Amino acid sequence: MKKYIYSFTVCAALFCASCDESRLDIEQKAVSSTETFYKTDQDAIDATTAAYAQFLDNVCSSVGIYQPQFTLLNYSADDVFSAGTDHTDHMDMRIFDEFRYDTGSAGLKELYQRYYKAIYACNLVITYVDPAASTVMARCVAEARVLRAYCHMMAALTFQCPPKVDKLLGADDKPTNVESQKSLLEWCASECEEVVDALDARKGQDDVEGAYKVTKGFAYFVAGKSAVFAGDMARAVKDLKPLVESPNYALVPGNRFRDLFHVEGNGCEEKIFEANRFGNADKGFWNNIFRGGWMVNNVLNWRYDRLGSRASICGANDGWGGGAINWKFAEKMYENDGDGPRRKATFLTPDEFLYDSELCGWETDFDADGNEMSLADKKKDPKRGIKSTDGLFSHGIYMEVKNIESPNDRNMTISDVHNSASFRIARLGEAYLLYAEACLETGNIPEGKKYLNAIQKRAEAPETELTIQTLRDEKQYELWFETCRFHDIVRWGIAKECQDAVVDQVPQLYDDFFIEGTPYFGKEHHLRAVLTHPLSVIQNLPANSYGFVKGKHEYFPFPKDVIDLNKELHQLNGWATK
Repeated sequence: MKKYIYSFTVCAALFCASCDESRLDIEQKAVSSTETFYKTDQDAIDATTAAYAQFLDNVCSSVGIYQPQFTLLNYSADDVFSAGTDHTDHMDMRIFDEFRYDTGSAGLKELYQRYYKAIYACNLVITYVDPAASTVMARCVAEARVLRAYCHMMAALTFQCPPKVDKLLGADDKPTNVESQKSLLEWCASECEEVVDALDARKGQDDVEGAYKVTKGFAYFVAGKSAVFAGDMARAVKDLKPLVESPNYALVPGNRFRDLFHVEGNGCEEKIFEANRFGNADKGFWNNIFRGGWMVNNVLNWRYDRLGSRASICGANDGWGGGAINWKFAEKMYENDGDGPRRKATFLTPDEFLYDSELCGWETDFDADGNEMSLADKKKDPKRGIKSTDGLFSHGIYMEVKNIESPNDRNMTISDVHNSASFRIARLGEAYLLYAEACLETGNIPEGKKYLNAIQKRAEAPETELTIQTLRDEKQYELWFETCRFHDIVRWGIAKECQDAVVDQVPQLYDDFFIEGTPYFGKEHHLRAVLTHPLSVIQNLPANSYGFVKGKHEYFPFPKDVIDLNKELHQLNGWATK
């Protein structure tokens, strides 16, 4: 029986006919047989392009108001609060913030299946392209193996012992749990190590395209991170050292730190690998806006309907205020970073939010002649601050800015809701800190300190000695809201204490300028945060129905639909399929 694939499409889906086999010998339009495809360099490039497209559409794109990897992992961390209108808003992400999800939660299914859809597209390339046939084909297979390793690595960190799918599966195949998380992570590292020589290197720090494809640098990153989480720090040093020492990458200076999260930083010298989301007119409106984040961006933007006006730091008129910084962490970071550029690119202080025309900027800051409003007049200006007497739910007095849209992020040539800032997968800042930790654990403290201090120097923060605590703190400061924290606190064995410190510590933020009965009413802006009632009171929930449970919530359960279809896949950590 011949097999056919769609050629030159983003799905590159392999399929078999199941009826009269004689019909399989009829030439079909728009399809190619595996006996004739994958035979040339161009075939290999087309198939690999399809694998990248599947990676973009599955791992990097959104569904509804959330992006599965970004949302589920960031909101499971202890330093991000799910905000919005109130406790009933944005439930897709709130249940992960509050650890109220179960095996039937839609986000779990999306996250799990999207990893394996991307893996399937990679396996097509790996199965049918002969790496011995040419250097181009060898490179294409190597790129697919690294993408596959990344998806398996993330699945291992998130689901602990998911299946290892290193081949195309037949209809009757029932992959079971991998033997251990460690064994899967070791395999991921090996996959990258074995193919690194076949990959292109980035062509210098100005090679923007080199950040949009799998290169030697990304292979070293995936191998090194896999080794760190597998507990093999000597291997991590070996894998990460060529990356952190490469002249093809560099930390951006502090005054460009905020660019890392916006279109201005696409493909910059710090980026190791990211998904280019500039858009493709051939994909159509809906596919483009989900690639561009659409409602995820709206979730993260400030809630403008509750503010005095739209601040110029923001690039959109719509925002739902769904991602807030943990106010206790913000205080800790402010004490460490002070007025450094990293802190200012992460969150604003009350005075910066209310009055700073450069860091925030309200529509009344300047008159028609370009003259800036005086501070005295700003303090009583009703076109700034939080005008709603309901306040902002889940916000302390610090306003997050790291992931809100900037004015240049939206690509109006695609649609007015398409965000063209790249979807970040790996950057040098994380690689430095992974390497510093591996050096610390293997006893080479001076070497690790050099990279820790480089991160601190860029942030204009105090340069410290390298200890496990300074490393953990610095990683939280540097990588807040970047899909790292939850996996880290699980690996370090501190998830329970970190989560218990924030349960039921959800604030409500008010601006007393708009609140009658306060001494500031109508006279001067003043931000005031008060703790809301516990969930057990607000939603009449039993106290044991939410919050982090040790031995259970370190890893997500497998989705119910997946378990129902595959009885060889078993739930772990006390999860029962409902």
